[in-house]
Amino acid sequence: MAHFPKLFFRPARSLWYVQINGKQVNLGADKDVAFKTYHWIMERGAHSYAAPVVTRFPDPHLVVVLVDDFLDWCERNRDPESYLWYKDRLTSFCKMIDASFTTDELRQYHVQKWVDARPNLASGSRRNLITSVKRAMKWAEEQGYIDRSPLRHMRKPAGGRKEQVVTIAQYHALLERTKDQNLKDLLTTTWETGCRPQESLRVEARHVDLAGGRWVFPVSESKGARTPRIVHLTRVALEIATRLIGTNPKGPLFRYTCGKPWKPFATSCRFRRAKKHIGVKVSLYALRNTFATNALMKGIDCITVSTLMGHADPGTLAKVYQHLAQNPTFLKEQVNKAIA
Repeated sequence: MAHFPKLFFRPARSLWYVQINGKQVNLGADKDVAFKTYHWIMERGAHSYAAPVVTRFPDPHLVVVLVDDFLDWCERNRDPESYLWYKDRLTSFCKMIDASFTTDELRQYHVQKWVDARPNLASGSRRNLITSVKRAMKWAEEQGYIDRSPLRHMRKPAGGRKEQVVTIAQYHALLERTKDQNLKDLLTTTWETGCRPQESLRVEARHVDLAGGRWVFPVSESKGARTPRIVHLTRVALEIATRLIGTNPKGPLFRYTCGKPWKPFATSCRFRRAKKHIGVKVSLYALRNTFATNALMKGIDCITVSTLMGHADPGTLAKVYQHLAQNPTFLKEQVNKAIA
């Protein structure tokens, strides 16, 4: 005997669904609206348990439906971090709009009001919010759900430049202030290698090539998924990696005292506390930025520095580290070298 479809809630998405003919139909986040839609479907499509359940689905152009389909696609076709990146932002957006909102009604100002409701966000974070919704609508267009994205002409603010450079004095003050050896290992490795935060927080024993003195991320786990990412280790960084492999042979190497892997939010909290004592809030990315800046100022050529940083395009170095052009002492030294 056929099963009568029942309404159910998916906590991971904060949405209500009903499964019809093997397909989970998104009924939105609002419980009352979801129950009304569910009863509407049942009244028009289910005259008996054995009869076809539904003759027509809810409007496929509902924004929440398309966003949910996009997230399902991301979960299947993108890495977990990308999926969570979109999920966090798009879930917030969908909570702001009505569950019955369609793409025909969606305008740029709806997205802008959502972004403007967070006035304390940096330019880069505001850009990311807009990017998430624009990408979901672009995906719907590419898949043929809609003819054209209603947000195709929406402009995004420029991304903020990560130009913070940590002085040696600040770095040593940070280490001195940090009593947790686990955090010290993370800070020291980032300072010594210039690795990306997403690399240091994900690296596992299987990535470490002790004989070669490096981390090796396969193409599938590298940024851009084009070439393997190789992080070359200094002597100090290699010693830390060797020690941590013995402690954490499986899973992420860098962990809290309690054994849980470090997350961006956790490191940010630690840096926020340290700011009271060292006078500036640093970040793992600031340490990476400092590595590149110091390497360039010491005369290492830009191609080598770009390779160590893992840039696919050496031109990225020139775009991101333009602040060196504002350092008169450095430029004066370089012009003297040029004529020596």
